[in-house]
Amino acid sequence: MTVGGAQRRNRRQKQDQAARAAAAVAAARGARKDSAKIIIGVVIVVLVAAGVVGGVLYAQHQKNVSAQGAVPAKTVAGSTSYPQVLDKANATVLVGKPTAKVTIDAYEDFECPICGQFETSNFSDIEKQLEAGTIQVRYHMINLLDANSNPAGYSSLAANTALAVATVAPQKFMDFHYSLYQTQPTEGKAGWTQDQLTNLANRLGVSGAAFDKLINDGTYKAQINKNMEAAQTDQSLYQTDSSGQKGFGTPTIVYAGKPVNYQTQGWLETIISSAKA
Repeated sequence: MTVGGAQRRNRRQKQDQAARAAAAVAAARGARKDSAKIIIGVVIVVLVAAGVVGGVLYAQHQKNVSAQGAVPAKTVAGSTSYPQVLDKANATVLVGKPTAKVTIDAYEDFECPICGQFETSNFSDIEKQLEAGTIQVRYHMINLLDANSNPAGYSSLAANTALAVATVAPQKFMDFHYSLYQTQPTEGKAGWTQDQLTNLANRLGVSGAAFDKLINDGTYKAQINKNMEAAQTDQSLYQTDSSGQKGFGTPTIVYAGKPVNYQTQGWLETIISSAKA
């Protein structure tokens, strides 16, 4: 082999070695990139999973907010002075002395914040007139906002439990009704659970096998649904909202077959005076 041939062979060997080295470097870089992609992918998956878990835990926390304690039990001092009578067929409760010349119908939903405002603003006046024997109030428990609690269904649970109280211990209905409006769940969040509602009734003095059966069977839920459907189609109950739309809403306070503007100061006294006249 000539000197020139040996030199050419050496050059080819060096070129081959350089090519193999370059390929090895390129492969190593590719592996590092792939590893980086894998690591980034894993991190993203972990973060997404953490976000999902965090979201689930937050939602669960929101659902369980009301589960942190018992419903405060409140009593109405004068409620023992007048009857509280359940109408089973219509799932309503008539409160007040039978000699009263004025009967008011109150359509309320235990989830409804405006109902809560109505009770806060007007309960003292209503209670005073109930004790005096001037008025009766027929309470219609409505489940208009059943879908507005988390989980859904609080309006029906509360209404059915209130009617169960009125069945077993009618003299405790006003106490139960008053307690639920004094500590009202926030609309759109967790309502009181059935266990909490039952516990409230028990602490107010309502218990026993008959009461438990009414709760477990959801005895009044079908009639509550019927009452809701009837109210929504009864145009005599319609009112005009701030947007100009007419329809049924809660609370609706009715006297002599017509809705009353309960936001007018002295509305109850005006009704009583007109009945006397």
